[in-house]
Amino acid sequence: MEGDVDKQRKLILQGQLSEAAQQKQHQRNYNRWLCRARAEDLSDIAALKALYQTGLFWPRFFFFFFFLSIDALLYFIHVMDHITVKEYVMVYFHTLTGEHNHLDTDFLKKLYDIVDIKFKKNLKAFYFVHPTFRSKVSTWFFSTFSVSGIKEKVHHIETLQQLFTCILPEQIDIPPFVLEYDARVSLCTVLTSLTNVRVRDGNHRASHSTILL
Repeated sequence: MEGDVDKQRKLILQGQLSEAAQQKQHQRNYNRWLCRARAEDLSDIAALKALYQTGLFWPRFFFFFFFLSIDALLYFIHVMDHITVKEYVMVYFHTLTGEHNHLDTDFLKKLYDIVDIKFKKNLKAFYFVHPTFRSKVSTWFFSTFSVSGIKEKVHHIETLQQLFTCILPEQIDIPPFVLEYDARVSLCTVLTSLTNVRVRDGNHRASHSTILL
């Protein structure tokens, strides 16, 4: 099936497939992946709870942490196929992501090329929570040059407070480690702001003292 995707992309680049033929071939390829996803035992992937639905209100919200493998791709298709028939939102937590588990653009491109058009059409927004400078740059390049169709739907979210302006807190279940990290970062931000205010205030008073002298 992976070879089918590569072959299809090659034919498209060579201009040998009409738009209608491309759509039919893509649909056939996706259906094969979907059948495989429904037939495979993906309980090990499901146990990781890396992809799950939360909230019962429209639009539907999903949270996931990337784990890169064919089984992960199959599980993604298995879970999302019936959900993406309607508008939905995805939230990706990049919290505490290390060098060993950064987003893999090749994997994402493969996923984007395989999934049905409804995945892309009905995606209302993709919230990227706790991004790093590196991830912001990678996301920009990826959404600009590889999957430009969703660029306007990708939003970087620095804090949970910012996320809650887009999604009501009661509609989502956030993992404890994400809450703890966000609380630490928010506290550091507040303390830094207070320190800067005190420094500016001190300089202001010193300046006035000099003038008065």
